Amino acid sequence: MNSRNVDHLCQPAKTMRLPPTLIFLMFLGAAFAGCVGPSDEVPCEEGLATVEYLPDPDGVTTANIRLADLDGNGADEIFSTHPLDGTITRVICDENGCVEQVFDQGFIAPVRTHIVDLDDDGFTDIIVADIGILPPADELVGKVVMLKGLADDEFEPVILIENIGRTVCAESGDFDLDGDLDLIVCEFGNLEGSLFWLEQSENNTWIRHNIDGRSGVIHAFPFDLDGDGDLDIAVSLSQVSEEINIYRNNGAGNFTKHSLVNEDDSFYGMSGLEVVDLDQDGDSDIIYSNGDTLDMDLPEEIDPHSYHGVNWLENDGSGEFTRHRLTNVWGAFTGHAVDIDDDGDLDIVVGTLQITEFFPGWDRIDIVILENDGNEQFTRHESTQILRYVMTFDSGDIDGDGTIDLIGGSHRISWEGPSHKGIEFVWTPPGSCA
Repeated sequence: MNSRNVDHLCQPAKTMRLPPTLIFLMFLGAAFAGCVGPSDEVPCEEGLATVEYLPDPDGVTTANIRLADLDGNGADEIFSTHPLDGTITRVICDENGCVEQVFDQGFIAPVRTHIVDLDDDGFTDIIVADIGILPPADELVGKVVMLKGLADDEFEPVILIENIGRTVCAESGDFDLDGDLDLIVCEFGNLEGSLFWLEQSENNTWIRHNIDGRSGVIHAFPFDLDGDGDLDIAVSLSQVSEEINIYRNNGAGNFTKHSLVNEDDSFYGMSGLEVVDLDQDGDSDIIYSNGDTLDMDLPEEIDPHSYHGVNWLENDGSGEFTRHRLTNVWGAFTGHAVDIDDDGDLDIVVGTLQITEFFPGWDRIDIVILENDGNEQFTRHESTQILRYVMTFDSGDIDGDGTIDLIGGSHRISWEGPSHKGIEFVWTPPGSCA
């Protein structure tokens, strides 16, 4: 698989092709030992700040960021999708700096990755959902590609399914409990689309099983919602329907839909979904957001800061959920749970996609921090002038120092205001500098 590595060493970026040895980039001052000498002690500043682990000279648009330890060295790597460039990137960091590996063959418009050893051969693979075309359309341009892991950190592109509707997710799980990994696929499409799972069969073949024949599936995450030992699926839909659904598995890969949220307004704008144990009581909850305005159909008389926001669906352990509205903010696109203040509970970082041209009279809020007091009571903190269009976050330990790093990226809609393809966010709570 051809890819390229981007070298940044206190000089303009260069590119080269694999498989030559990866070239390390060293920068970031106090964050990594690098080109600059020891810096003076940084004064404490409260609030949200950024640390640039990679420069962004070309203004790349990012659709999704996922963190995973592909090489098994104990530190997470950063996987990003860039649909306008037709590329995905893998960033590897350590105490000496970072390497960016760019995969630029086999894709049209990749929008999401999933890191897993799908074929159980001992090498970790990169599963890529390729939407094919960004604007709404029913052309069959979507596909799912596996970058099959090989020896010596090489990858071979293998198409698992193609000629389907615009495809936005592919996540793995053993849905039929036969001992191998299958895939759940979001065929978003436009007016036509579906949710289906691909059963892994013999000789690298896949069998399609339809679950829901409607378009607009944004996210589908496997998890055991009721502790019965099989994988159910949490799904968000938009476009034609505005829903959050659970598809319960009977253990054999047969799914029954249970609706948790069903909004009547076609302009509700369902956007993000995350499965996480927010209250840390041993079961999986759901965080979801509404704030997609790309259809430009929100009535003018509605205040988007009151209508859009983030919700928590609290699981009672048996798969029954209680809905909690956590905050309102225009353009809410993701709510990511992370212990951002290192106090042992999960806070929530809300990224927004606020297009000023759509709502020129409304105040801009780039990112909202919901600080948890340990009892799921949240204090809201707003960042109004940091980075625009940060609609994707993930967290993990990217440099192996034992601390959690929060990484986010901008899905550039325009050049109004600052944005970045991928950057670290650091939070210093109010009162910490006293």
